[in-house]
Amino acid sequence: MPGERMNAVLALLGGDGGTSFAAAAAIAAAEALGVDGVSAGVGAGPQGVVLAWGDQPVGVALEDLQFTLGQGPGLEAVANGTPVLVPDLREHTGRWPGFVPGADELGVRAVFAFPLRIGAISVGVLTAHRAMPGPLLEGQLADALALADTVTVLLLHRVLAETAGDTDKERRPPPGWAQSATYRAGVHQATGMISVQLNVSLAEALVRLRAHAYAQERPIAEVAADVVTRRLRFADPNR
Repeated sequence: MPGERMNAVLALLGGDGGTSFAAAAAIAAAEALGVDGVSAGVGAGPQGVVLAWGDQPVGVALEDLQFTLGQGPGLEAVANGTPVLVPDLREHTGRWPGFVPGADELGVRAVFAFPLRIGAISVGVLTAHRAMPGPLLEGQLADALALADTVTVLLLHRVLAETAGDTDKERRPPPGWAQSATYRAGVHQATGMISVQLNVSLAEALVRLRAHAYAQERPIAEVAADVVTRRLRFADPNR
């Protein structure tokens, strides 16, 4: 069972007090778990997740890093359907050779990722991060699992609401969960264009886009924008 502090967080998430309540819940959740930030995102494929809750700057940067590299605890948690608990990232450089140094630059030493699932339905991932290494305590782990269950339901409702459209008032996403699932539409559009330019699969095109962003030390969204506006074209070296 979740502790008293986490019960208060779950009550905030279930309320209708607006965006400020969702923001307050993210802060309170981090405090209850003994971490520096908590976020959750929608997505289950190689394209990564789109943040839908929690806008703490380091958490946002951490998710963008995973998205750019296509590697990290969050992506692994989604792929395997099991929590990925990393008390000290520096012990896992071989596991995530690009992600660990990037996370270190952000001042992140510990990451705890929980898949958001209902049965066979994968919704996304809940990620907590901390500057200091060390595991979650037993009570904190139980709280994190309870939080993941609640966030799963809320995000699933949000996905259903977006699918249903604005005409379905009863299934609209709760206040504070307003990030659109099309947030990275530019990346998907650029991936399609690169696929055509290089005559490769969409998966390979996304790998090329990620590699270019990583090599240039630029956010992948910026590189994608250059592709979409035709400031950047990927050329086949064999031509």
